Amino acid sequence: MRNIEDLFKESLKDHQLPYNKEAWSKMNKKLDSKNSGSSNGFKLILGAVAAALIVSTYLFTRTSESPDKVQAELLQTEKEESVEINDEIQKETTEQSKIGLIKLEAEKEHSVVITDCCDDITVQESLNEETNVEPLAESELQQPVYREVAKNPLATEEGTAQLRFSTPNDHCLNQEFTYTNTNKEMIYILSPHENIEEIGAKETLELELDEKGRYQIGSVGPEGEFSEAVSFMVHEAQSIQVAAEDYLDFENGLPELKVQAFSDNTISWFINDKNVSRSSKKENFFLFDKGSYAIMAMTKDANGCQSSDKVSFYVEKNYNLLAVNAFTPNSFDDRNKTFMPYALTTRNTPFKMIIIDPSNGSVIFETTSASQAWKGINQNTGELVKENTSFVWKVVLQKPEKGESPEYMGTVVRL
Repeated sequence: MRNIEDLFKESLKDHQLPYNKEAWSKMNKKLDSKNSGSSNGFKLILGAVAAALIVSTYLFTRTSESPDKVQAELLQTEKEESVEINDEIQKETTEQSKIGLIKLEAEKEHSVVITDCCDDITVQESLNEETNVEPLAESELQQPVYREVAKNPLATEEGTAQLRFSTPNDHCLNQEFTYTNTNKEMIYILSPHENIEEIGAKETLELELDEKGRYQIGSVGPEGEFSEAVSFMVHEAQSIQVAAEDYLDFENGLPELKVQAFSDNTISWFINDKNVSRSSKKENFFLFDKGSYAIMAMTKDANGCQSSDKVSFYVEKNYNLLAVNAFTPNSFDDRNKTFMPYALTTRNTPFKMIIIDPSNGSVIFETTSASQAWKGINQNTGELVKENTSFVWKVVLQKPEKGESPEYMGTVVRL
């Protein structure tokens, strides 16, 4: 049997192991690392010694085989060992990368604090604190530096508080409403039927309140939700109705129109938009002049809301004390024998009436009593005036009704 030493020399003569530069570079870094470099290198050395012992034993038991075959098997064994070493290095490198990523995530969790409370973000940097950083090995990942970021917890409340709203008084249906937005942001008005109106910053809105119920004034959130700040009510006024006769009543010698309002509240009366200082539910109005009249009743309920109703009436001719335009002194009808305006016989008012001859302007008759009617006699001569002659009459009232003229004039013919 040949000497084992000679056999090794002959088999390994002129043999060179393949060199993997990248694998040995990674192994070198691994050996220099602080955490696990020395222990991993020791494992590799033990693995190499064990492999050499296995090869030696195998070659010793097969010394009878040819040197070429032994050399081939030795080369195959070394190649497999090289692959195992490369796999080991790759595995260790992957584990180191995972450890670095885990450390990175842990530092992120402890370095950043975010409080989601509002829209304003306040960045707080600690400039006075010193951070001790130890030098990192070449194989360790460089960790990023994080700043502490926190949202202002009072920003949302302050944002809402900055919007100022004045609370309107309650209104009545169909009233005009004016509201001024003094804020630098847009605000909104939501009607009872959920119709929304925008009021721009520093703008004024004029709106007709045509919906009864609760109106809300507020803002709109980022998701379109309405947030109420103030509100007011819109009330519908209690109804009222007005009824009137279709003719003038002269029973008392005055042109009276009887009207009535149907309401549970206090009434105010108006004629052609002028207040006549009446408050009863039933009233008689004197319409002295020719023309159209709008008679309106208005009421106010407990909510302060007004309602009204009106009627219209047309007067065909001016009131003239119901005086006739002719009389016959020789008539058999006592009603036609004298001249006296009928209203003066029924009205309890002092007056003075004169009869004027238009030919010379002289006064031929004068009286202050409704019982002393003109019989057609000229008081200056004591004779009947000429037939079919027109004379002027004039009446002056000492206590006329409100809205009535104190003087009346007309003509009368003696037939």
